[in-house]
Amino acid sequence: MSDLTHLFTLLSLALGFAYFFTGLYLLAQKLPKKQKPLALPRVAVLIAMRNEEAYISPCLHAFTQQDYPAHLFDVYILDDRSTDHSLEKAQAFAERHENFHILSVEEDRNGLKGKMNVLAQGIQITDQEIILITDADCIVPASWISTQIAYFDEQTGMVGGVTSLFPGQNIELPDFKPGWFSDLQALDWLYLQTLAAGSAAAGKPISILGNNFGFRREAYNAVGGFEALRFSVTEDFALMKAVADQTDWKIRYTVDTQNMIFSQPVKTVKAFLNQRLRWTKGGRQARPFAYLIVGLSVLAHLAILLTFALQVWKNATALAIGLILGMDFYIIRHITRITGLQHLRSKFWLYELFYTVNLITFTVLTIWPLKIKWKSRTF
Repeated sequence: MSDLTHLFTLLSLALGFAYFFTGLYLLAQKLPKKQKPLALPRVAVLIAMRNEEAYISPCLHAFTQQDYPAHLFDVYILDDRSTDHSLEKAQAFAERHENFHILSVEEDRNGLKGKMNVLAQGIQITDQEIILITDADCIVPASWISTQIAYFDEQTGMVGGVTSLFPGQNIELPDFKPGWFSDLQALDWLYLQTLAAGSAAAGKPISILGNNFGFRREAYNAVGGFEALRFSVTEDFALMKAVADQTDWKIRYTVDTQNMIFSQPVKTVKAFLNQRLRWTKGGRQARPFAYLIVGLSVLAHLAILLTFALQVWKNATALAIGLILGMDFYIIRHITRITGLQHLRSKFWLYELFYTVNLITFTVLTIWPLKIKWKSRTF
């Protein structure tokens, strides 16, 4: 065995053990528990909308089915200059329900653009204690508002929930037609959110999804709102990072089917690439623990590729590969059991290839200046 081969073998084994035990550490964290609030707060639900005529009606209908008292929540549909029939459909719906409201955003303000600008203006017209946010292409379960509220204890300033790209048991969507591409995306979202939930439970929040989270107005005001933050294509992460870095509020990432929502998977490879490039650009401002998790994952999966490419077939490299792939499967098994999406496990080996290629590709792209096209706009 040459010196380089020996060094590679040792590094691969070290990465395998580091990756395995980091995964165990994250999965071992105690996730937040619900508690019944002494008094139910007033809630503002903000729905950012741009050209979602195909999805806005079922999205809004879900809010007529909530088990939270209707007089305690208002739904604000924030139209970001849609050019299709989204606004007309939303207006027709709002006319039939007194706690549904429309805000048409016609201009950018305070240096903000896109969804960040829309949300900032929407929050300005509300006065509720708790603000919950989702998107117009999402469907929430009937228990969504009440479950989100149940996770806000006195120390918690922000709560996130799981977003699934496959309808959960609490959401009926008979017209949904899954395929291998949507299944791989669903697995990827579940995998990444498992890491995010474990990190938040360890007191090191690394991300939150902007279509399924909420926060106290007090926490939002404490960081100066979106207006005080530099524009970001990942406004959810920017706000989470500000709350984590600048305040003492706790951030909780829940794994609970009662507030797990459904979001439409992207349909094309081009749309997928644009989505991930947007995440990549926003992720450049990640917190240190996120860099540790991503960096370890990149190196571990790169070691697998190099083992095959260099044909370094040793007991130690085989053990390293087993540790890495074993932890990936354990994470997938864990999250699909909780969410009731066990059938997605059949795509694990294809997902592993999908994840590895995406992980390494988009990590490399972080060093490039990126122009992001999202919702027919370039940022």
